[in-house]
Amino acid sequence: MRTGLAKVKKVKLQKIEALAKSGVAAYPDIKHRPTEIAEVKKRFDELVISQKKVRVAGRIMAKREHGGSTFVSVNDGSGTLQLYMKQDLLGVDRYQFFLDYFDVGDFVESLGPVFITRRGEQTQEAHEFSLLAKAVAPLPEKWHGLADVDERYRKRYLDLLMNEDVRAIFLKRSRAVKAMRDFLEADGFLEVETPILQTIPGGAIAEPFKTRLNALRMDLYLRVAPELYLKRLLVGGFPKVYEIGRCFRNEGMDATHNPDFTMMECYEAYANYEHMMERVERMVRFVVQAVLPDNHLEIERDGKLIDFKSSFDVAVFSDLLKRHAHIDYDAVSAAELAKKAKELKITIPKGAGKGKIADEIYKTLVRPNILQPTFMIHHPLELSPLAKQLPGDASKVARFQLVAAGMEIANGYSELNDPAEQAERFRAQEKTRTKGDKEAQRMDKDFIEALEYGMPPAAGLGVGVERLVALLTGAHSIREVMLFPTMRPKK
Repeated sequence: MRTGLAKVKKVKLQKIEALAKSGVAAYPDIKHRPTEIAEVKKRFDELVISQKKVRVAGRIMAKREHGGSTFVSVNDGSGTLQLYMKQDLLGVDRYQFFLDYFDVGDFVESLGPVFITRRGEQTQEAHEFSLLAKAVAPLPEKWHGLADVDERYRKRYLDLLMNEDVRAIFLKRSRAVKAMRDFLEADGFLEVETPILQTIPGGAIAEPFKTRLNALRMDLYLRVAPELYLKRLLVGGFPKVYEIGRCFRNEGMDATHNPDFTMMECYEAYANYEHMMERVERMVRFVVQAVLPDNHLEIERDGKLIDFKSSFDVAVFSDLLKRHAHIDYDAVSAAELAKKAKELKITIPKGAGKGKIADEIYKTLVRPNILQPTFMIHHPLELSPLAKQLPGDASKVARFQLVAAGMEIANGYSELNDPAEQAERFRAQEKTRTKGDKEAQRMDKDFIEALEYGMPPAAGLGVGVERLVALLTGAHSIREVMLFPTMRPKK
C-alpha cells in the first residue's frame, strides 16, 4: 500500500518537475476571480441563452476520456460542475497537455460557455484552462467505507473532501451556532469575550490544564468555563451577556467528552432558574427548527422519535434516583451510597462526598434512560458551589440540567450572589481538593470582591454545542461533529 503510494507521488513530482522545465508553475498565483459553481448553476438558463463565457475553478474529482474529448468533474466547495474538454476546440497540443499533466485532485481554472448535454447534465465547454495547484498525494478511492474511524478524524480534510454527509454535518453545526446567536441577540443579549488564560480556573467542577506565562513568571490555567467573568459583567451593569467559545477540561475522553469543546454560556439579571428553563426550551426549539429541514421539531434516533414540539418534561434529581436506581437520596448516608456504587462497579473519584457519589450513580443508571427532552432539577448542593440554595431545602440548589437521548445538553441555575456564602462554598470546595478531588473549585477572592459590590439576582445557562449538534445530526460521538477532535499521535 505504502509502496504504491510512493510510486504515485513519484510520478506526480516528476510531472511538477517537467512543468517547471516548460515554464508552467505548479502553484501559480490566481489572476482572475472565478464565479462560484453554485452561482453558475443558479444562472444556468440565462448563461445558456446568452452564451456568455464564465470562469470557474475547483478541484478535479473525476476524469472520463472518450476519444478526442474528456469530461471532467470539478468541485469548488459550493457545488460540482462538469467541464467538457474537446481536442478539436483546444487543439491537439493543448488537449494532450491537459491529459498528460492534469490529474484527479488537481485544481483547474476554466473559461467558456455552458450548455446542457444530451443526458441533461449542466456542463461548461472549456475554451481556455490553466493549472491552479498540483496535488502530490492521490485522493482515496474508497473513503466512505473506511474501517479506521480514527483515520477519518486524523485526516478530516479528506473526510470532508470525499464524504458529502460529513460536510453536511458541519454545515448544520454552523447553522446551529448562528441560530443560537440570532436567538440571544433577538432577546437583547450582548456577546462578549472573556479570558481563556486565567489565574484561577473556576466556573465548573473540572480539572484544568496548566500552563506558564514566561513574561510574568506565573502559572496560568486554560479556562474550564467563562462563568465567573461573565458574572463580573453583571456586577458591572450589563444585564444580559453571553459568550460562545472554547473551554478546556483535563478529563477523560468518551462519546460526550473531549478535552477542548465549545460552550455557550449566557447570564441574565433579574431572572431565576425557572425563567432560564423557559428560555433554553425556546432556544433549543429555535435551533432545532433552524437546522432540521422544513422546520421539523422531531428527530429520529436509533429508531426512536425525540419530540421537541411538546413541552419538555421536568423531573427531580432525587425522584429519578428512586425510580431508576431504587435509592432514597434523602434517607441514605454517603457510606451507604459508596457501598451501592461499589456493588454497581461504578468508579467514584477520590474525596467524593454524598452528592458526588449520587451523581456518578445517576450518570450510570439514570441518564442513559432519558430519551425525551427533560429538565432534571434540584441537585445536591455539593455539586453546585455557584448556585443558590433551593428555598425550603438547604441541601439542594435551584438548578436544572436539560437531558435528551441520554446526554446532558444544558445546565443552568439561579446564581449565588451572596459574597459571604460564596466564600464559604469555595472554602468547602478547597477542603474537598485537599482530600484528593482534583475537579473541586478553588477560592477566587477577586470574584468574591466583585460580589461584594453587589450582583443582581440572576440566572445562568451553559449549553454544550457539540452535544446539541450531535443530537441534531444523529451522531453518536461528539468527535463526529468536531472538525479536529483530540487524537493520540499516530506511531
